Amino acid sequence: MIYRPLDDTPDWWTLEEDELEEINNGHIALLHVEDDDTYDVHIMKAIEQPQVQCLLYAPSGQLFIGAAEDTTGGDLEPDDSGAVSGQLWTVEQGVYALQVSRQQQTIQLALQWLAATPIEWQQSHSEQHIADASEQGAVQLNSFEQRLRL
Repeated sequence: MIYRPLDDTPDWWTLEEDELEEINNGHIALLHVEDDDTYDVHIMKAIEQPQVQCLLYAPSGQLFIGAAEDTTGGDLEPDDSGAVSGQLWTVEQGVYALQVSRQQQTIQLALQWLAATPIEWQQSHSEQHIADASEQGAVQLNSFEQRLRL
């Protein structure tokens, strides 16, 4: 799910420029909540009024849902050990529309599969955009200018 190098700094996600690059490339959705706490995460089919929506690419078919400090970096990756605050979620490989909503200590997530690859998704939406992205060597899925907040 995350394309940061394993040997990158463990807190790369605290640098807004790095965070936005990964979000805009669809590699991660870091959802800033007001306070560190324990949250119940509910997986839904759809959310009527999401607070956050973005595209997410899952080439491995594995998504990590948990604390940012447990994402890839500092020679660590999320796994199913007891030291990790979260869990891996197995999905079909591809591009997803992610919807998120939060009410107090409950976070709702909904995923909708859209395409097998970012290029396939882009081609179905804009031929010119995909040509521009191909010249740059990457397909940008999102265009956020600030962090995602719940």
